[in-house]
Parts: sequence; structure tokens; C-alpha cells
Amino acid sequence: MKYLLPLFLVPLLASSNAPPLKPVRWTLVHGTGPRTVARGRAVEVTLQADIDKGWYIYSLTQKPGGPIPLRIQLMGASDVGVRGSIKAPKPVTKFDPNFGIETELHRGKAKFTLPVGVPAGAQTGKRDVQVAARYQACSETLCLPPRTEKLGLTLRITSAR
Repeated sequence: MKYLLPLFLVPLLASSNAPPLKPVRWTLVHGTGPRTVARGRAVEVTLQADIDKGWYIYSLTQKPGGPIPLRIQLMGASDVGVRGSIKAPKPVTKFDPNFGIETELHRGKAKFTLPVGVPAGAQTGKRDVQVAARYQACSETLCLPPRTEKLGLTLRITSAR
């Protein structure tokens, strides 16, 4: 009987409610407080990825034919968008035998700065948007399915100065 007990425990442990692996945490640098932007202008918003040791994410410029590249976009307001290029740290380049290609990746802390702008004809007032980061996290032995993290951001749109 004492040998049967482990056999009963294995299915219980395998079906436990353990949280899913989440080796990447996303935050907005300078918090989630409102950002002010004048009509026809842009404000820089910086998104930071805190990546656990032993894990990495792929770059914005990762070539097709392999892992899922990072994609950052704004959602929620049709008159607010990324105006220009996203500034990103230089990725580490590494040949990945699983994909058979050179991959571009980020480890540790990586900051991405988005120029968030509104057109000159936009109405003044508050806009609630989301900054969405779609990424794939991998370690040397495991790649997690792609996921999208969304962070809330409030913009206060003012008259052009």
C-alpha cells in the first residue's frame, strides 16, 4: 500500500493549480499616471521588460522564419498611435539550431520607447489606451507560447502650444 500512494499523488501534482510560467514582467517607466500631449505632437512612453535570468524574448527586428518577434502597439483610441520608430536596445544575435537561423534577443531589463502622438485635429480631453506587447519567451530548453500583455495608459490631450 505504501508504494501505491505515490502513484495517486502524481496525477494530483500534475493537475495542480500551479501558476503558469511568466518569466517576463512588463511595466511603464514613470508609472501609469496620465501623460500630457499637445494636439499635433507626440510624447515618449517607455515600456520595460524585466526578463528572468535564463530567459529571453525576441527583438522587434527578428527576421521571419523562426520565433515570434516582439510587437508593440497601442490599442483603444483611433486618434492615438505610435508616430515614428520605437527605440529599442540593440539585441544580442545568436544562432538558434532549433530554428536554423540567426535570432535576435533581449535578456535582463530591456526598455522600449514609443513616440505616442495625436493628430493636430484631435479633440482635447482624456484618452484611455492600452500599450500591448506581444512576445515569445524562451530559455535554452523551452519556448513558451506567444502571449500579449496589456498595460493601461491615460493621455491628457491639450491644445497645441
